[in-house]
Amino acid sequence: MPSNLNQLVFYSGSSKYKVISNTSANKTLHKLLDEIGANRISVHGLRHTHASVLLYEGISVYYVSERLGHSTIETTMNHYAHLIKELCEKDEQQTIQVFESI
Repeated sequence: MPSNLNQLVFYSGSSKYKVISNTSANKTLHKLLDEIGANRISVHGLRHTHASVLLYEGISVYYVSERLGHSTIETTMNHYAHLIKELCEKDEQQTIQVFESI
């Protein structure tokens, strides 16, 4: 973690609010992605991808919700409902396999 009072990742000591703006973070990210020839994505897009990967890999929605800083788990459930539905279908198939193997 960066060394600053609030352990902010996007910290700027010279900024009035001590954070790097979203616009500035996206400009820097886009510049780096262009340099390596990768598709552009926003910082928010990276956050969404991060959460989606965690959920898809079986990390609990409770943990992901906390990690994202959502005030309620319902917020996370609403934002990722499509993925959670897909995971429930996968769980249903695994449940059937478990009981068929007994």
